This record gives sequence, structure tokens and C-alpha cells, in this order.
Amino acid sequence: MPNDHFSRMVDWLDLTTIDIVGQVYLGFLGELDNFMGIFDTTGCFTVSLSAQIAPSDSFHVNRPFIEATPPKTFHDHEFFEVFWIASGWCTHYINGVTERLETGTLMFVRPPDQHAFQNADGPPCQMVNIAFSADTAAHLRTRYANDLEGRFFWTTDRKPATFLLDSAQMRDLSVLEQALDRGTRSLARIESFLLALMADLLADVSDKPAETPDWLARAFEAFADPVVLRSGVPALVELTGRSHEHVSRTFRKLFGQTPSAYVNGLRMNFAARQLAGSDTPITEVALDCGVEDLSHFYRLFRESHGTSPMRYRRRARVDLVHPQRAAASVPR
Repeated sequence: MPNDHFSRMVDWLDLTTIDIVGQVYLGFLGELDNFMGIFDTTGCFTVSLSAQIAPSDSFHVNRPFIEATPPKTFHDHEFFEVFWIASGWCTHYINGVTERLETGTLMFVRPPDQHAFQNADGPPCQMVNIAFSADTAAHLRTRYANDLEGRFFWTTDRKPATFLLDSAQMRDLSVLEQALDRGTRSLARIESFLLALMADLLADVSDKPAETPDWLARAFEAFADPVVLRSGVPALVELTGRSHEHVSRTFRKLFGQTPSAYVNGLRMNFAARQLAGSDTPITEVALDCGVEDLSHFYRLFRESHGTSPMRYRRRARVDLVHPQRAAASVPR
């Protein structure tokens, strides 16, 4: 009798345990299905800017926190938008690619891009999003084609143009955004913001492919320091914590160039700023860039800017306040 009672007790415990485990497992599958549902969604809807803002407004500024709940579907737009991650990080699903967006990531989103966001398990993630009409984008593209074509909103790659900003650039971007948000939502203000962003703030920032590993992105941020830039490729490789061969393979895969070509491009951009904004002798500018051979510096600069350092300086520093007679363009 005691054995029968014990057997019934064991059977009851086994059934109870199986029932609890089964319920937990089904609950887990439900949560997993809910989380993974985004990957099974084929639908997409189009967001209209004109339906969201006043008729007199030319742009919209939004600062949402990314939600933890899975997105129901993807969306695209009838407008253009630029957004950046102000704090935290999130998961971004875009054009069939899943990526993690860190603080400082900035992206130029085109109307056909289909995407969605989720912050499933990270700290609070806040984004700043600025949207504007396709007409405004078309005007900028036409007027400034030499500077903008093939970059920013006008790339043809599957992934939109993406940049990783350092802390100083994020502060500068915050100043631009606050200035934009203080006044009226006019066409002049959004065009001024976009030009300051693309032609000034990002003038010397290379596009960051979506596949850029974190170790390389961190090295790029540190390499923005002119002192580090002067040390060249060895410093860049050291910052990555990887071997020179591994860094070279990654550069060829992501950028189609060697680390030396990338570093030389940064150096020549730095030299151009020095030549235009200071009286520093060209030999010292070359040394400040980390190029000790002056003839090599001249060759690199001409390849990058299409003219010699001396002519570049002369052209960049034409004095229109105190013009010389030889510079006059309208005869009397």
C-alpha cells in the first residue's frame, strides 16, 4: 500500500512537472515567434510626410526612443530622412539586412529604403530623425551635383550611406540640430542644415560600410586626432588591435583600397585645410601630415587635389577685400 501511494505521488509529480515544462516551453516558443516575426513579414507600407506635418512646414524633427516590441512590418517613405543614434544602441532591419546601430551612427535614408527598428535588450536608445520632401532633395542634387552626386542620399548601394561620428562631431551635429529646431520649419532652414551637415561636418568623414567591424570603427574615431594621423599606417594598425595583414584584407574588402591609400587621403585633406587657413610653410605642413619626403608630399597632394600645394594655397586665399589690379576681372 505505501508503495502504491508512493507510485501515485511520483506519477502526479511527473505529470505536473511535464505540464509546467510544457507551458514554459510553449510560452517560450510564443515569445520567440513574436520576436522573430519581423523576419517573416513581407508587407510594407509607405509613410507620408504631408499627412504628418502642417502644409506650411518644409521639414519635421523627431526624437523618439526605439521601442522594445517587435515591429509589425517594414515601412518606406515618400520623403527623405536623415537620422542618427543619440544614445544607446538598437537593431535596424533595412533592405534585407540586419545591423546594430551604435551611438554616433548617422544614416541617409532614401524613399525606397524599407526598414524598421527594435531595441529588444539594450539600454534606452534615442534617435534624432529629420525628414524633408523629395522636392527639396531634388533641388539640392541639381544645384550641388558636383559635391553631392553619388554620396549621402544619392548612392546606389543596397545599404544607405552610413557614417560613424566621434564625440566632437556629435557635439557639432547637436548644435546644428538645435539651431534647426529653434526657428520656423522653412525651406531655407532645412536646406541650410543639410548643406552644413553634408558639405561641412561630413566633408572629411568617410562613408562607413554597414559591415565595418567595431574594432575598425573605433580606430577611425581615434585616428581623427592629427597627432595620431601623423604616425600613419602603423598607428592605425595598432589602434585596431589586429595584424597588418588582417587590416589590409579588411580595407580591400570594405573600401577597395589599401590602408596606405586611405591614410594618404586623410593626410592630404588635412594638408589642404592647413594650406588654406594658415601661413605654415609647405615643408612644415608636409611634416605635420607625417610625410617627410617633400617631393612625395607634392605628388600625393596633386593626385588628391589636382594642383600643387602652392597654387592651392594661392587660390584658397584670394583677397577680395584688398584686391590687386592683376586680379581684377572686369576692365574699365
